[in-house]
Amino acid sequence: MTTLTARWFRCPRPAPHAAARLFCLPYAGAGAGVFHPWPAALAPVAEVHGVQLPGRENRIAEPAELDLLELAAALADAVDSDARPYALYGHSLGSRIAFELIRELRRDGQRLPDRLYVGAARAPHLVASSGFDGLSRLPDDELVARVVAGGGVPEVVAEEPELLELLLPALRADFTLLDDYVYQPEEPLPVPITAFSGTLDPSVSMEQMAAWEELTAAGFALHRVEGGHFFLQDGEAELLALLSADLMTLGGA
Repeated sequence: MTTLTARWFRCPRPAPHAAARLFCLPYAGAGAGVFHPWPAALAPVAEVHGVQLPGRENRIAEPAELDLLELAAALADAVDSDARPYALYGHSLGSRIAFELIRELRRDGQRLPDRLYVGAARAPHLVASSGFDGLSRLPDDELVARVVAGGGVPEVVAEEPELLELLLPALRADFTLLDDYVYQPEEPLPVPITAFSGTLDPSVSMEQMAAWEELTAAGFALHRVEGGHFFLQDGEAELLALLSADLMTLGGA
């Protein structure tokens, strides 16, 4: 593993005999640790790599700003060294990043994933608002209150000033990325998209998730998962079962 790939990806449980690999992008303010239970749950179907964005967890000392070109280069390097099928999973903001990451790989002529999984994120070309829009422009205390109310930060963390101080730069950087995002039309992706919608998600509707179908020319599926916006925790077992079944098809099982 090169220094570049080691900086961006965490693989706590290497599974060289797994049929496929899954790279997971977290929601706003979160790090690769939110996917901690996934490697054990998805083995031996997939080797799980958490994407570690700067400014959080073991990269807490770095500015919390995403360099998409560097991330794309790191991913291209990682998949070039391994012929197994691979997929991306993004949750909420992570879905938006995953989508743009694939478009950057395509522009650069790099190997594309065999599947894009998106969860709890309206399709990028939609302009409808959600409860997480505009948060980057709020004062710190109001931003934290809104994110805590939405379930994006555990209350135990919100009650610890020192933890909040560490978390705030990543939260603000991520919501700035979301608020400043402008969709640029391109050809639909030659990558199948599977979308997951929380049954109780107040921020992203089933219709907004269904609109991802317009962004692929290679097939689309939509699943409802029990839970709210953070169903990757609320409905973790159901989500992982769906992912496992689909990842098996990538590996030819």
